[in-house]
Amino acid sequence: MEITYRIIRPAEYNIFYELINQDNSWWAFSPSLGQLSAGDWNAYCGNENILCLGCFVDNAPAGLLQGTAFSNASRAMRIAVIAFREYAKIAPAMMRGAADWVFASIDCACMFGEIPSTNRHVMNLLQKTGFEKQGSIPELYWSDAKQKFVNATIVVCTPESLRKAKSDADLDI
Repeated sequence: MEITYRIIRPAEYNIFYELINQDNSWWAFSPSLGQLSAGDWNAYCGNENILCLGCFVDNAPAGLLQGTAFSNASRAMRIAVIAFREYAKIAPAMMRGAADWVFASIDCACMFGEIPSTNRHVMNLLQKTGFEKQGSIPELYWSDAKQKFVNATIVVCTPESLRKAKSDADLDI
């Protein structure tokens, strides 16, 4: 099994869009972005300020990391991530590889995100990748399932926390 990473091309935007729809995973991928139309998705992915890093397993789309700089005067990147259901078992390794790619290829000091406190699966994935909890934001996201606003947990990954996560993963063999 070969896992590779590259910036996805415009011709691939709809492939990833359809995979997110098939998994019904907009809520997990980016609760702040919400479900987009195909046209809005293509425009979003085509924005020069958005990194769309595809993860491929044996050349098949397996996941996506999208990132944007926090500001023009920052080295922090706000991210959204998804591993498609078929690849859930290898999602931590895929995400660690994507984080490696970001830190090796971009002048980035850290990646961060806000995760709905109700999304335990994404929180577990990110913690296995080196993201560490930094705090919470009260009632940031609306939860359709709970029919109320839920808190979000702020998570941050640095090159150092990624190295520790990779070392911990090596010990789990």
